[in-house]
Amino acid sequence: MLQASYQRQWQDALMSPRAFSLMAAAAAVALGAAAACSAGNAACFRSCPALEGQWLVAFEPATDPAECRQLGLTVSDGELAITRQTSQLAATFAGQELTGTVYDTWDFALDGQAIPDGGVDAYSFRGRFSPGRDGGGGADGGGDRLSGQYDATLRRPGPQGTVTCQMVRSYSAVRR
Repeated sequence: MLQASYQRQWQDALMSPRAFSLMAAAAAVALGAAAACSAGNAACFRSCPALEGQWLVAFEPATDPAECRQLGLTVSDGELAITRQTSQLAATFAGQELTGTVYDTWDFALDGQAIPDGGVDAYSFRGRFSPGRDGGGGADGGGDRLSGQYDATLRRPGPQGTVTCQMVRSYSAVRR
C-alpha cells in the first residue's frame, strides 16, 4: 500500500494544468479531433470542401415510428440549399433554417429548431462530403456527394399530452 503523502503527490500531479493539457491533447489525437475549416486552419482553408450549392437529398426507405404516423408526420426527399463562409454553414431544408460547421475531415454538422403548433422541433444533418471525379466543387457537380444521418425530433400536443416523433434516417445527396 502506498503512503498517504505519496498518493497525494500522485493525485496532485494528475490534476496539474500541464498533466491535464497533455491528457486532453492525447485524447484529441486518439479521438481524431477535427478542426473547423477557417483562415486559422490554413491547410483546410485552402482545401475546404465546396459544400455550398443545391443538393438533392434522398432518404433511405424506412417505416416511420408509430408516434410519427399518429401525428401524420414523415420526412420526404428534397433540396438542401447550403451557403458557406469559411467554416460556417447556413442551409435550408423543407423550409427549415439550419446552421452549422464544416470540418477539416470534410465532415459537417447542420442543426435547426422550429416552434410550430405549440411543439418544438429539432433537426440535424450530420454527414461527410465526398468529392467527385473533378476533385469537388465543379460547375456540373462532378459526382460530388453528401452522405450521413438526418435526425428530426418533433413534439406536438396530443389528446393525452405531448407526443414525440423521432425520425432518424440515412441519406445521400448529389448536386443539383
